Amino acid sequence: MLELRTGLALVAVLLGASAGRAAAAQPAADPGPGAVAAPLPGEDRGDAELDAYRALARPPGMAGRVVSTLAMGKGMRFNNPYRLQAQLGETAESPSLTAGYLDLGIALALGPADGVQHGGALRFSVALDGVPQESLTPSYFVAYRGLSRVLGYGRLGAAILIEPDANVGGELALGLGYSLLAGVALSGEIVGDLFYGAATYDAAYTVYPVVSAQLGLMIDHELLP
Repeated sequence: MLELRTGLALVAVLLGASAGRAAAAQPAADPGPGAVAAPLPGEDRGDAELDAYRALARPPGMAGRVVSTLAMGKGMRFNNPYRLQAQLGETAESPSLTAGYLDLGIALALGPADGVQHGGALRFSVALDGVPQESLTPSYFVAYRGLSRVLGYGRLGAAILIEPDANVGGELALGLGYSLLAGVALSGEIVGDLFYGAATYDAAYTVYPVVSAQLGLMIDHELLP
């Protein structure tokens, strides 16, 4: 009797296994036009997670940058027909040192968040000693930072002398800003100016090149998309 029961149980197990293999081999039934397919493993994600993934995968768009600077500098003038007090040579073409000055500036640039940005800048400089002198410089501004702490930038514009005598010259500047804290950077800049002056006994039109160096602080504020 025991052997009969054991044989029947074995037959039932074999029949069940055969039926399972046959069902697995059959194609899946069509769920119909109104049915929703069950999610595959790993596809059960929330809307918030999908939105976050799409935001990270999206290419970076346009961004803005506002740069304000405060610096002090001093320059060297390469033509000195009037023998200024800080003359460094013996002839009229000898260089001379300019007065120290304070420079205030602000710039706005737009472009890719991780690429080259273009915009405009405005600088105001005032002499700290000697003859009172002020200048205003509107200029084209270009900047690039990338993924490092260093911001490289350049300016090209017109330097407008307000006093002692009104004059207009050209200015080209290259600078770097190294971030110390979030948004606060140490800045350094080399500035080249070119002015036309009054006539002398030797020349009907005089040209005065000036090269200056300045150091200061920069506030770099990014406007991300």
